[in-house]
Parts: sequence; structure tokens; C-alpha cells
Amino acid sequence: MISLLQRSEVRGQIVASTLRRRAEKLLRLLERPDDDLVILLTDDAEVQALNRDFRAKDAPTDVLSFSQSEGEAMPMPPGMPVPLGDIVISLPTAARQAQEGALPRIKAVIGDTWTLADEVTFLMLHGTLHLIGLDHVELVDAVVMEAREAELLPRLLNRARPTPG
Repeated sequence: MISLLQRSEVRGQIVASTLRRRAEKLLRLLERPDDDLVILLTDDAEVQALNRDFRAKDAPTDVLSFSQSEGEAMPMPPGMPVPLGDIVISLPTAARQAQEGALPRIKAVIGDTWTLADEVTFLMLHGTLHLIGLDHVELVDAVVMEAREAELLPRLLNRARPTPG
């Protein structure tokens, strides 16, 4: 189940049904369609406070992931959805990044068109990959994570990979 929350400061900037549909599709592609995922769309101030409190970085960022599977695991009864965790996205930061266009490595797989909804979808994808255990601290891990992003993002955005010209 996808829970999509929007703070009043950012409500209406993203079509919630589109993001929810893309999140559901992502969980199906990851073969985790019944897992629970919470997505919070908020502002820079809230993200900065969370970043400071949980990561000791007193600055806003684009996306934070809070896994429910870290630490001692709580056994789930058979058939119960697995709570993946929470993804917190700063819409003002996402908007600034969207104006700059997609990252070069992302442009290579989806082309030049890039909107705020695309940026938020990418951040949701990135955060979800963190929740299922991928990371990009070490180069070898970054290569794996970026390959998954390149594989999944075009499918989430319903865009074919650009053909070499």
C-alpha cells in the first residue's frame, strides 16, 4: 500500500494520483507489490530539520529514506505486507533540480524532457532503492544502484530509452 502525504505548504504542486500510480508500478517492478511505502512531500525546512536530526547534516536535501527494516527485525505474520519505510521529498529542492534538467546519466536513458513530476519520480525511485538495501557510498555499490535506476526510470515514466543517433 502506498501512503502519500503532502504538507499544506506544497500541496497541489504534484498530481498525487500520478505519483501514487508510479510508486505502485515501482513496487510491482521490484516484485514487492504488497509492501507498504510512505511518501511525504514537504518543504526544505522540514527536510533540513530531519537531515540535521537523523544525519547530522544541517542543510536541506532532495530526498531522505527511513527504513523500517534497520535494526532488530520484527517478525511479520505470514501474508502481512512488509513496511519498507518512509521517503521524504523536498518539493522546493526537487523543483530547483528539475529546472536544471535531469542528471546526465539519467538523460542518457530517458532523453531531454524533464519535469517536476519526473524529478519527484526519480527521487521516489532513488529513495525506494535505499529502502530495499541499495546504496551509493562505495563506487561498486553506486554502479549497481545507478544501473537499477537506469533500468527502472524509463519504465516508470513510460518512456522508451533514446536510440543512439
